[in-house]
Amino acid sequence: MKIKCPHCGFEGDSSEFMYLYEATLYLVDSMVEREERVRPVLVICPKCKQGFFLENPYERFYQASGLSSSSGK
Repeated sequence: MKIKCPHCGFEGDSSEFMYLYEATLYLVDSMVEREERVRPVLVICPKCKQGFFLENPYERFYQASGLSSSSGK
């Protein structure tokens, strides 16, 4: 799969990019609780080192409210 960086225009195979997944652990009474939020994977460009999402992280909220992120409403 080819990925194109929106910042510098670098285009390469998905294996050339780095991926960052943020997670938060909640400790409650010595037990780790599952996080409620869904966090998208951040893709890091190997050329400019800038991060970007492959999809809009807010799309889920737009869908739940009946709006579309592409419609601008």
